Amino acid sequence: MKIQELINIIPFEILQRGQNYFDNGNILQLNQSSDGIWYAEVEGNYGNYEVEVKADNNSESADYYCDCPYDGAICKHVAAVALAINEEKTIAISSNDGEADEESWEQLIKNAKPKDLRNFMLDFGVKNQDFRHQIKLTFSKPVSVENADNIPYYQNQINGIFDNYDYRGFIDYRSSHKAMIDINKFLIMVDDYYSKGNLNEAFCISAAIAMEGVKAIQYMDDSSGECGGAIYEAFQVIENILNNSKPSDELKERIFNWLYEQVQNSDYRNYGVGDSLEPLFFDTAASLKQMDIAYKFIDEKIIELDKEDGWSKKYYLESYLGQKINLLQSEGRTAEADNIIDSYLHFEKFRQIRVEQALSANNPEEAEQLILDGIKIAQQDDAPSTVHQWKDRLLELYKQQKQAFKYNKLARELFIENTSDIKYFKIYKQTSSKDSWEEKRDKLIAELNNKKRGYYSGISLDDLAKIYIEEQMIDELFAIVCSSNSIDTIIKYTNHLKLKFPAELLDYYKAAIEIQAEQTGRNVYVSLVHYLKQMAKLKGGLPAAKALKVSLLNKYKKRPAMKEEFRKLNWD
Repeated sequence: MKIQELINIIPFEILQRGQNYFDNGNILQLNQSSDGIWYAEVEGNYGNYEVEVKADNNSESADYYCDCPYDGAICKHVAAVALAINEEKTIAISSNDGEADEESWEQLIKNAKPKDLRNFMLDFGVKNQDFRHQIKLTFSKPVSVENADNIPYYQNQINGIFDNYDYRGFIDYRSSHKAMIDINKFLIMVDDYYSKGNLNEAFCISAAIAMEGVKAIQYMDDSSGECGGAIYEAFQVIENILNNSKPSDELKERIFNWLYEQVQNSDYRNYGVGDSLEPLFFDTAASLKQMDIAYKFIDEKIIELDKEDGWSKKYYLESYLGQKINLLQSEGRTAEADNIIDSYLHFEKFRQIRVEQALSANNPEEAEQLILDGIKIAQQDDAPSTVHQWKDRLLELYKQQKQAFKYNKLARELFIENTSDIKYFKIYKQTSSKDSWEEKRDKLIAELNNKKRGYYSGISLDDLAKIYIEEQMIDELFAIVCSSNSIDTIIKYTNHLKLKFPAELLDYYKAAIEIQAEQTGRNVYVSLVHYLKQMAKLKGGLPAAKALKVSLLNKYKKRPAMKEEFRKLNWD
């Protein structure tokens, strides 16, 4: 993608702000590396931001990055840099500083004598901490003995990275990104060691990333998820070493001992980066026949949970019990596993096991009662999503058992509770008598219109529209759509209404667009262009839309932005 194509996809408002930044000289530096990536520093409202842009003729899409906290797809800083790249002649490119015939800094290094370059680096290193840090990362080496425990060495390296970006006990958003760029170099090393079969070194680096990452994530802004992602990747590598490679027995044992040490650290769980740690520990315990250690860990965790309150207690208790059941079953200790399941049937996961077992034993009555009891428990626990899941399962059961009456009744109940899901309405219709359907349908609609929804009553317009569309009740659909007084709602349902009500829709479009035009602002004018285009698609709509456009321009002659946007209609 060319840089101009990138500029073309930037939203207008963002592009305007970027233009202001570019015009006001907010771009402090702009450099292009040998691999075609542009690096820039842009002065922002709350500090300077680093921007990277890659856009050339060889790429199908443009890659860009900015370390500002903006949550949108593309920010004004990237927009400003894109404009600067497009018009680079208007800005001093730092990579071209000096006279044209001066040697580049790369050439100066290549031409320097080794002794002079070494002395320069020693002198520069004394004065520059960042330089010393990069030298250590690049040239220091771990112990080269086979199967050596190099975790402490890599921990020191990775800890040094986080310390380098730590400012008064915190790593901010921008520094966090810079730190993770350095950490990712270690992940690249992991891939390299793993691909060459050096599983020990791949494990040591991954272990260090996880251990130091979980420490750092507690005092850094990781809203980008980069640190959490690195920890996750580290666990993935360790899992691959255990399951997809052939590690030595010694390395397996070391990894298991390390995993056991890590699962004791609740920080992984507390900071949301431990989802893959405990399952990996349990799987490894099972494969190495270290069940006693796994059971001991689970029992200790369950005792700890007795002291906790809230949703997390139930969540983690169910998780640990589930792991214990899996381990017991893998050893053939099914009676002990069954005892746990029956003791904790109030957990949906364990009740579901019993439901499936009842169905496998061809006992649908028992399965139905288990589900009905599950619904009652979920209602008592005020867990509507669980109630819905159990009712969905019951609906499936009634379908399988061909219990038409119960299937029909529950489908109606589920639709009343979930009017946004039309599938329940369709099931209700399909399982109802054709002779009585219209009466039942109208009764259902009346019930929904009187339904209480918190502080509101009645069914939402969109949910009711789904029924009218399904039933081809076009007159009723037209009535509720027009009563909304919303141009967006009218547009949304135009395709269902245009054959029967083309003239009426033109009147509603015209009235709604005229009301919208009373507001000002480029966003409003952009919307008006969209509405006029939609209006033009109706039968007889193009001349009506053209006339409305002229009328609006005559009425609002002092709106140059409106005139500029309306030119995009190309109707002249």
